[in-house]
Amino acid sequence: MAATSLQEFLQEVQRQAGTERRISEAREREFAADLEAARAQLRAAQQELRREQQRQSTLSAAFDANEAALTKLETELREQQGGLGEVFGVVRQSAGDFHAQMIGSLAMAERPEALAFLAELSGARTLPGIEELERLWLVVLEDMVNAGVVTKFSGEVVGPDGHKQTGSILRVGAFNAVAAGTYLAHVEGRNQFLELPRQPQGRYLRFARDLESAVPGEVRPFALDPSRGAILSQLVQSPSLLERVRQGREIGLIILGLGVLGIGMFAARYTYLQLVARRVRAQLRSDRADAGNPLGRILALYQGNRALDPETLEVKLDEAVLREIPRLEWGLTTIKILAAVAPLLGLLGTVVGMIETFQSITLFGTGDPQLMAGGISQALVTTALGLTVAIPLLFLHNVASAKSRYLVNIMEEQGAGLLARHMEKLRNDPEHV
Repeated sequence: MAATSLQEFLQEVQRQAGTERRISEAREREFAADLEAARAQLRAAQQELRREQQRQSTLSAAFDANEAALTKLETELREQQGGLGEVFGVVRQSAGDFHAQMIGSLAMAERPEALAFLAELSGARTLPGIEELERLWLVVLEDMVNAGVVTKFSGEVVGPDGHKQTGSILRVGAFNAVAAGTYLAHVEGRNQFLELPRQPQGRYLRFARDLESAVPGEVRPFALDPSRGAILSQLVQSPSLLERVRQGREIGLIILGLGVLGIGMFAARYTYLQLVARRVRAQLRSDRADAGNPLGRILALYQGNRALDPETLEVKLDEAVLREIPRLEWGLTTIKILAAVAPLLGLLGTVVGMIETFQSITLFGTGDPQLMAGGISQALVTTALGLTVAIPLLFLHNVASAKSRYLVNIMEEQGAGLLARHMEKLRNDPEHV
């Protein structure tokens, strides 16, 4: 039983060994076939490499031949160009210079094709022809002529709010451009015009409107910017009157408030004094005492005290005049005080502004002037506002004071006259008084 099992195991092992041997032989045959194919591919690749190396040699020889031919042709070209090469360089450089100069010229604003021609000629790599040389000369000549011509053309105008519209633009030589009565700024390279957000004074705008409505050949005055827009560009950056006042900050506003208060008080007091003066003049033409004016009240006092002796009557008349003076001079002292306080506030603003300026210098140095501009502006503006308020207030105070003194002098003169007539009557008829 045991011998039979060993024999079967041996047979099975022999059978499996035979099977593995057949598989190994089949693999060896397959590997041999693959090796032969790889050797065939290697031989083909080596043949292709030899062909490409031969082709490289052929192309290198052709490149060297072409390089030599090109060098020979360039040499021949330089020899044939001779002086024309220098002319070409000068033309190209001149075209570039003219393009850089004319791109910001108003005289070429309506001729973008001329600018495009100059740009193309300045970047050209070929020799310019006779027609191009003639056109370059004509473009330069046209720019010179257009610089002295006033003409209209259609173009795009951009408003301060960014709104674009196409309208009629009046060009005054190479200096200024206006549209619809407003001055324009030319945008270089974009053939576009911007309406200045801040325009010159009204009469200059009126000149611009008159020139736009003028017929050809008619001569009209016009405010010309000889700097070709530089002055107008500075006008845009310069602050307006309201912005100047705001630079004075709180102290500036206080000064202006005092000025308004002083002018209001002067208007009220001067109106009152004018009314009193008119009533006093009417009283001078009448013998009947009117209690509605100071002179009438003095006259009524005299008429009611005719029986008094001259000394007592004089005291009563002086007392009546002194009683009327405060009514006539009320408010004038306040106006004078406001005229004196305004420059002092201006001086205070100057000190505060200079303190702020020195603080900026301490923190940031003197490298950036804009950091110091705020303090300096406040110092100067408050000083100017103080003087601006003080000078007219002082003048108005003198006007009102003169009017008040005029009325007081009339009362004193009339009082003295009444007292003189009273003393004369006593001297002529002591029993009648």
